[in-house]
Amino acid sequence: MTVLGIETATLVCGAAVAADGRVLADRWVEARNVHAEQLMRLVDEALGGIGLAALDALAVSAGPGSFTGLRVGVSVAKGLALASGKPVVAVPTLVAIAERAARENAGAELIVPLLDARQGEVYYQLFRSEGRAVPVGEPGVGRVEEVRALCAGRDVLFTGEAAAKGVTATWGRQAERGVARCSAGMVALLGEAMAAAGQTVEAASLEPRYIKEFYLKAPQS
Repeated sequence: MTVLGIETATLVCGAAVAADGRVLADRWVEARNVHAEQLMRLVDEALGGIGLAALDALAVSAGPGSFTGLRVGVSVAKGLALASGKPVVAVPTLVAIAERAARENAGAELIVPLLDARQGEVYYQLFRSEGRAVPVGEPGVGRVEEVRALCAGRDVLFTGEAAAKGVTATWGRQAERGVARCSAGMVALLGEAMAAAGQTVEAASLEPRYIKEFYLKAPQS
């Protein structure tokens, strides 16, 4: 199965192609407010010469994350899916971040991705690290102190763009910057597995998962 993955929920704007459990191409930039102008170029580069017809599915990082970024990624995924007739997979952004850390970091009891949710809050979700990321509860939004309280007494690896906010002088570890990024390659890999399991959605019904109501009103992120 060959899948195109799209990541725009974070500072990373990227596109990747995965097939048979391997990332074949991964193109990305990391900067604010470039997603709308850069994404299609990165999609074209990741696809190379294979074209949309060779894909079995498309996958998009569906949130939570940047309001503007999510809209860009979901809109492009919708357009490509409608144009090609391919199914689309909505990959939870926090799962993609945690899964990358779980595969590349051994030893942590919990993996907790953190993304900036503005107004002093973070998006978060707890995962057990078992060679893969196993969710412990649903994604949420709250203050860092609340997240720390949920993880008290556990060996925790924080990851994601706001990982540093979770670590104190005496507790918690932070994933290396490269691992902490949300990867379009991981979105494509998870999308491949989800598509194989039949976890696709109709392109017309694909929507970002904002979680925080504030983002529905924010002009930009």
